[in-house]
Parts: sequence; structure tokens; C-alpha cells
Amino acid sequence: MDSFRAYDYLESAILTGRLKPRERLVEQELAEQLKMSRTPIREALRRLEERGLVRILPRRGAVVSDISPADVKNVYAVRSALEGLAARLATDHITPEEIERVRGLEAAHAQQATGGDVRALMRANDQFHDAIYGAARNPCLLDMIRQLRRQIHAVRFNAWVEAARIARSVAEHRQMVEALSRRDGDGLARLTEEHLRVAKESYLSHLGAQPAPAAEREALGAFAGSVARDGRDRGRE
Repeated sequence: MDSFRAYDYLESAILTGRLKPRERLVEQELAEQLKMSRTPIREALRRLEERGLVRILPRRGAVVSDISPADVKNVYAVRSALEGLAARLATDHITPEEIERVRGLEAAHAQQATGGDVRALMRANDQFHDAIYGAARNPCLLDMIRQLRRQIHAVRFNAWVEAARIARSVAEHRQMVEALSRRDGDGLARLTEEHLRVAKESYLSHLGAQPAPAAEREALGAFAGSVARDGRDRGRE
């Protein structure tokens, strides 16, 4: 279908930098370029907005999303709290069959890391984490995590091309599976929060920003731990 072709073209152009942040996406121009009507272009732009790659503004139309260092810091402050909580809850509720599924997804992610398809690698990464967070048995929590992830999708893509970042992610995933298998909620939460800290600093570096100072990292870690402990207690009430 034309809408899928338009979506794939625009997503690739945004993620690879051919379309720049804040660049206008004019439906008529795109329709002429791709030799299709404006309807599938409009559908593709709406899907891209859901992914966080495009913003549709009143009276201005669609523009490529711009992600600032402040956006990354804000998103990761909340993600650390929510995903630490999800990790703890997952160890309380996950079944042996689900642990084996997570283990299989970890292996699939490691396999994707040896190839050059960044989008496939990111999908494998997200499937691994979602399998853990889904075991928390809290659909609202999982939905919030996914929404936050979408907000910084473009910068995630560009940082994922770094070989050192990929290798570290694979090693961290293995550690998470081990903690999950032991049902070590606190250990899994700590690994998750550290995983996110490393990702955040990688993305800030990609944007040309300095990593957060040690005091800020410690404060965010303490905040995340406090929220996670409170959420775990509430989950048991």
C-alpha cells in the first residue's frame, strides 16, 4: 500500500538525517516526489507523529521533530523511575515460561547486534525490554514506558550505530536475564537504571551535550529508587 511505502521512505529519511529536525514536510511536495496521492502521505505522517518522529502543528502542517539535550534528560529521568519499578514488579509476577521467552529475546538481540540493520536491532531491543515490563502485569505502566521511548526515537537510532554502545547493551541484557532468573528485583532494577543512564549519556554525547554531572546522576538514581519502592509497595496492597 502507498501509505506503508510513504511511511518507510519518510522514516528512513528522518532516521538517517536526510530530513533534518524542524524541516517542513509538505504533503503536496511529498506526493509529487513519491508519485502518489496526498491521502497516503497524510496517513504516513500521522503514524510518524505517533512514533515521535514528526510533529503536526496547527496552521503549519508537519515538521520533523527536534530533540534537545533537555528533552533527553527529562525523558530519562522519568524512564529510570518507571522502568526500575517495572523491573521490580516483573520479578514478582513473571512465570518460568516468560523467563524463557525473555532469554530467547536476549539471544535474538545479540544475534541482531552482529548485523548492520539498526532498525531491526532496535526492534529486538524493545521486544526484549517489553517482555520484561509486560510481566509486571501493569498495562498502564508499559504504555507509559513505550510512549516515552517513542519521544526520543530518532536520537536513539543515531546512537545505536556505535559499536561500543551495541556491545555494552548486549552484555547488560545478559546480566538482566541472570537477575530476572534469580528473581532479584532490586538487582534487576539497578541494572535497568544503569542501562538507561549509559543510554542517556550516549544520546547526550551524540547531541553534543555534556553528560549529567555525578551529583545529578546520584539524585536521579535516588529518586528512581524511591519511586520504584513506593510503587512496589502499592502493587502489593
